[in-house]
Parts: sequence; structure tokens; C-alpha cells
Amino acid sequence: MKNHRVSINGGYIFLGFFYVIYQILGSVFIYTPLLYGIFFCYMFFLLEQSQKTFNKLDFRWYFSLFFLCFTDITYNFFIFSSWLAFALFYYICADWVKTSLKLGKFIPVALVLCAYFFIFLLDFIFSYMDNESIKILSFSYLISIAIESVLAYIFFKGKI
Repeated sequence: MKNHRVSINGGYIFLGFFYVIYQILGSVFIYTPLLYGIFFCYMFFLLEQSQKTFNKLDFRWYFSLFFLCFTDITYNFFIFSSWLAFALFYYICADWVKTSLKLGKFIPVALVLCAYFFIFLLDFIFSYMDNESIKILSFSYLISIAIESVLAYIFFKGKI
């Protein structure tokens, strides 16, 4: 048997704490972008990278899943709805957007828009089924989506 050494990158731990504190502060004190779109792009990037290199998904993938679930809870979305939204996003539109739409550098922006479409669609469906009030796409959500679109363009341009 081989000894498998697991190395923990301090940068990932720092980013993990940063994102958790970011969500807590965003839900309690000030409004901050939800980061669903950024994490959907990042998870799409990780899946593509895993398929190209035949490597297993690592800590970054599982932290992203945790973060999505934590965001669901923090912002009062239905728990695990973001996971279902990502599955729909990945299997229905992500590859199609990348291969069929000739957007070039703007593919990450389109992916952010698709991510929020699925998030709000599922929230609408689950809210309707549970007879709860439906989250209306407010101006603050639109600002959040715009900020995430710019960030996705900056971080994922040429990577997706």
C-alpha cells in the first residue's frame, strides 16, 4: 500500500474562512453579492479541468458545494436548491453556451446569467409548491448579478 499524503494549502484555508465570513457579514450587516454565479463558473471550470486531466475532484469542489449550501441557508433559499440548480445549469446550458454561442470572452458572463436564472426558477417553483412568498428579482439582486458578471469576466476570461 502506498502512503497518500494530503497537503493542505494555506491559501485555500484562508479563502474558505474569507468566504464564510463574507457571507455572514453580507447577511447580517451589509448587502453583498451572493456569489452563486462566480461559484457556478468556478465549479464548471473544475469539472472541465477534471475531465481533461482525469483527476478526481478535490477540496475546492467540496468547499464550493459547502459554500452553495451555506449561501442557501444564509439568504433563505431552499436548502440544496443551489445544488439542484447547478446540476440543471451544468447538464442543460453550460456546455451549450460554451460551444454553441459564439461569445468568446463573454462566456463567463452568460454563465452567470444562466446560473441566476436557474437559482430563481427553482426558488420560484419551490416557493409556489410550499405556498411561501416568492422572492422578487429586486434591484439589489440585479446589481449583484451585474457585479458578479464583471468579476466572472475578470477571473474566468480565457479559462472557460
